[in-house]
Amino acid sequence: MLRLGKTARFVRERAGITQRAAAAKLGISVVHLCNIENNKSGVSEELIAKYRKLWNVDLYMLAWCMRGDISSLPPGVRGPAAKLAAAWKKQFSVDLQNAEA
Repeated sequence: MLRLGKTARFVRERAGITQRAAAAKLGISVVHLCNIENNKSGVSEELIAKYRKLWNVDLYMLAWCMRGDISSLPPGVRGPAAKLAAAWKKQFSVDLQNAEA
């Protein structure tokens, strides 16, 4: 199971907003967002859709790009996966392989 909490925190911090502001935009409580960011609560599909709409990011894809092992993928998928990780790197201007996921 892919945990999304630290990825959600990464997105919020890169957006430069507080937990309170992010929770308000997402329509959830600050406590719930804190629990999500600390991997104490899961992220619903509805909330993932809100991240997509608000910050143009898919938490699952970003989490995989930050933590995934491209070499473990089938050879035909490795190139596109590497390009996807590079696109996220460019969008967030960080080395996603070294970022905390």
